[in-house]
Amino acid sequence: MERNIEKIKKQVKGITIITLVVTIIVLLILSGVVINFSLGNNGIFKKAKEGVEIYQNANQNEKIELDKVANSIGDYINSDKEKEEIKSTLGTVTGDEKTNTEVNDCYGNKVVVPSGFKIVNPEDNVPDGIIIEDVKAGDEISKGNQYVWVPLGKVYKNTDGEYETINLGRYDINWEKHTLEIKQLAENYSEIITIGEIYQELLNSNYGNSVARNLEKYIINSIKNKGYYIGRYEVGDNDANEARNFDDYTSNPDSVPVVKEEKWPYNYVSQLDASILSKNMYSTNNNFESDLINSYAWDTAIQFIQRFSDNKLYSEQHAAQGNIKTTGSIDIASNSYDVKCNIYDMANNTSEWSTETGIKDEFPCTARGGVFNQENYVSFGRYYGGTISSHATYSFRTILYINE
Repeated sequence: MERNIEKIKKQVKGITIITLVVTIIVLLILSGVVINFSLGNNGIFKKAKEGVEIYQNANQNEKIELDKVANSIGDYINSDKEKEEIKSTLGTVTGDEKTNTEVNDCYGNKVVVPSGFKIVNPEDNVPDGIIIEDVKAGDEISKGNQYVWVPLGKVYKNTDGEYETINLGRYDINWEKHTLEIKQLAENYSEIITIGEIYQELLNSNYGNSVARNLEKYIINSIKNKGYYIGRYEVGDNDANEARNFDDYTSNPDSVPVVKEEKWPYNYVSQLDASILSKNMYSTNNNFESDLINSYAWDTAIQFIQRFSDNKLYSEQHAAQGNIKTTGSIDIASNSYDVKCNIYDMANNTSEWSTETGIKDEFPCTARGGVFNQENYVSFGRYYGGTISSHATYSFRTILYINE
């Protein structure tokens, strides 16, 4: 009996040890599973961490979206407030100011008026073409010279905040799409970019033609002030009672150039003389400068006209008259189309010298625009000529830009 009891004890003890070992093994396995489930790549702790991150990201995104909504509401409220508060100050300029004056139209567009000029049409807005007139800036003959503001950057079209963006640059026509494509932004003026295989706007030229007075200053100040001025008309000869009728290739720069209505265009002038005359129109004023028009000024003005006038293909517009007319003439129906945004005759009357260089040794000068007797010459056209070239069809146009 005692022997059986001892035997049973040993069996129980053996079973207990085996059970304990099995239990430990099972626990180890379970622990491994639990640890892996908790800490593994798909573990519960990682999932929990990811859940926290997802929640935090969602919370942040929600905050961003709420901020956007709040900002949009704020912009809308502020825009309404601004629309209510914007009043045109164009009519406050008298020409007696000693410094350049910054004003705005009722859309919120900026205009910087040079000292000695007044605004002719203060009831209009920038997209209409704001005209300034010399009342004290120059000499007695210069009084009455008129220029039109070409805006840059965001240009508002109405009080609802709709706008077009005008980039200062050199453009070319895509004839298939009937659009203007920018070839060189003004900020890249130091790069040599060729348009139409031969046309470049250079800081300095070895070809014998005149370049811009200071292209860098023109570009920097025009962008800073969000605009520049282009002659409202081709430059006229103040002393001429009829169209010039000189022999070809004779330049006569002895008359006084003006930018006024009903003057005969200052033709039979070389590109070199046109440049000198343009620079000297306002050579002693420190607040602004005058110069012969450059390719940036010409191309951007065409872009401005196409965006804000009723002629969306103005770059392709050609002349519609057979004879030279006085500046600003609209006495015939065929000529009246060529006054857009208060700028006259970029597609009509005479072709106009610019500072752009045609890189042909014998023909380094570049003229722009339409010609009175040529249907294949369009407002955006580029045409090369020689340094001594002067003709009935060649005149020029000046620009003004703020110098501060």
